[in-house]
Amino acid sequence: MREILQNSNIVIVGGGKVCRAVLAIILGKNFINHKLSILGVADINDKAEGLVYAKERGIFTTTDYKDLFSIKGLNLIIELTGDNEVLEKLKKNKPAKVRLIDHLEAMSVWDFLQIEEERVRIKKDLKKYINEPERIKTEFDRFSEQLAKIVEERTRHLQTVEKELVERERALSQIIQGNTIPTFVINKDHIVTHWNIACEKLTGYKSDEIVGTNKQWLPFRAEERPIMADVIVDGMNEKEIKNYYGQKWSNSALIEGAYEAEEFFPNIGEKGKWLFFTAAPIKGSDGKTVGSIETLWDTTERKEAQEALQRAHDELEMRVEQRTAELKKVNEELRRSEEKYKTLFDSAPNPIFIMDRHSFSIIDANTTAVDCYQQSREELLKKSFFDLLFEEDKELEEGLKKLTNKQCVFYPRRRHIRKGGEPFYVNIVACHAVHLGKENVIATTTDINETVEKEAQLVQASKLATLGTLASGMAHELTQPLNVIQVASDFFLKKIKKGEEISKDELSIMAEEIGSHVDRASKVIKHMREFARQSDLTRSELNINEPIKDVFKVMGQQLRVHQIGVELDLDPNLPHIMAEHNRLEQVFVNLVTNAMYAMDDKALRWRDKKWKKLLKIKSFPYDNKVVVTVSDTGKGIPTEIMDKIFEPFFTTREVGQGTGLGMSISYRIISDYGGTIEIESEVDKGTTFTLKFPAVE
Repeated sequence: MREILQNSNIVIVGGGKVCRAVLAIILGKNFINHKLSILGVADINDKAEGLVYAKERGIFTTTDYKDLFSIKGLNLIIELTGDNEVLEKLKKNKPAKVRLIDHLEAMSVWDFLQIEEERVRIKKDLKKYINEPERIKTEFDRFSEQLAKIVEERTRHLQTVEKELVERERALSQIIQGNTIPTFVINKDHIVTHWNIACEKLTGYKSDEIVGTNKQWLPFRAEERPIMADVIVDGMNEKEIKNYYGQKWSNSALIEGAYEAEEFFPNIGEKGKWLFFTAAPIKGSDGKTVGSIETLWDTTERKEAQEALQRAHDELEMRVEQRTAELKKVNEELRRSEEKYKTLFDSAPNPIFIMDRHSFSIIDANTTAVDCYQQSREELLKKSFFDLLFEEDKELEEGLKKLTNKQCVFYPRRRHIRKGGEPFYVNIVACHAVHLGKENVIATTTDINETVEKEAQLVQASKLATLGTLASGMAHELTQPLNVIQVASDFFLKKIKKGEEISKDELSIMAEEIGSHVDRASKVIKHMREFARQSDLTRSELNINEPIKDVFKVMGQQLRVHQIGVELDLDPNLPHIMAEHNRLEQVFVNLVTNAMYAMDDKALRWRDKKWKKLLKIKSFPYDNKVVVTVSDTGKGIPTEIMDKIFEPFFTTREVGQGTGLGMSISYRIISDYGGTIEIESEVDKGTTFTLKFPAVE
């Protein structure tokens, strides 16, 4: 030990009480002339007794032992932690040329330091008391006692260690015996030292037959040969191992230096068994192999399960091949079907859109849609279906959101927009569907712009025809204001010719009369111009009573001429509807005109019979709708022609008296606003038309 410590530059890992005692001796006055120095101390506890003492004595201290490795001149590390894990890390990480003394060998260092300290002290005292034999004898006895004390202390420690080893051996034996995994142990001489109960049950050999012998091969092999535990003890290389195990063995992934393999052993059990076995080295404190422990695992059931699984796998592969062939055939049919679908989809004469059921974003659009909306497919796929609307349409949006499984809805005359901003009319049919496994809405739009334009021309022609019919009534409405103006003009000329002065009162009265009648004539002309203009299909909230009242601005005089009484029963608190004033006025003009002709025809046939010409118009709310009834006491409609009333160009009037478009156009206008029209009629008693429109919520 003297040679080891002499001229050493030492660091200590573990700054506890032992470190404090070692430092006290080395740094004491008796070791001043010894050529060894303490360069540093490390401990994870910065309040450790030895670490604090070293710091007080000016020695470098740290809580990370790796910091000691960079100290210049270091050649010896003393480990005093008593922690084997720390010891292994030191062995692995220390500088290559630096010697390591572990906590077991450090006991010898401690013994040497105590003896050396006592020897130096006695040597000094001998020189001091060289002429005092009795004192020399006393010091020698003292040294002998100190040495005996150290030897006694070390003997007790060795006895404790030996007892602990015996206890550990007993505990190890109990652990191995109590282990449910078949396990046996051999020593460095290949003699079996342990053969547990699980091993007895697996192999059929009792421990008395195997322990103390080198017959560990007997339960497994037909003739003597090294088993895996022997391979570990002999330290065989890979080539030697392959001679016995071929390619069946491998290094253990869990235990360093251990080997594992799996084989079928026909001699074990009635039908033989598959065993997976692992052999690991047992090493001494010096790192050398002193034996081997081998564990065995019966994998017969697993192997049988694997074989069954392999058979099932082979059968499954065969079925997969069959299904693959079938699937290939189906995929081919699906591809042809997809091509057919795509052809039909893109060849459809109307635009078709497939959209998401919830967001209504466009998923696909056919070629016709691309052409009709003048946008590329990529542009359309970035939009929502509602982005195609020219104006907001709450009815359409709410209706599509409420679509249920396999339900279809129809929305006529909606305005969509082309890429350049040009609006056009479409009819929309939307259906709930499942496309590629997802809920979608499929919508077809039909471009009816040309049809709407032609209908608008027919509507306008019908308006002009109606105006022609109403010309006499309008002439009367304009004649009266002109007469007033004429009278006032004659009055002014007469006064001027006579040279009479016109009083201020007379001028004021005449001016007021002229102004009021000019205003009346202006309103009649303005209303005729508004009625005659070509209206569009836009809708806004309105009170249906307003267009009803305006009818009598142009037809009031004509009804009076025809001696027709009028009764208006209009609810002043009606909810609004979505429509266009001008177009609804035309509907009521058509209905009133037809009623007037029906009553005139009846008057011609009945001549002197007493009856009353009466036109009744009533408006009222009912069941979230606005209802208007138009009733007359005319000739009525025969049952056989009732279904033809709304057909274009159908009329009961004589040639030249009607176009046959009025009721057809009225039916179309009412439908455009989501309304309905119904007829109740009895010949020679009269007819009632009932119009119903959805009220605005």
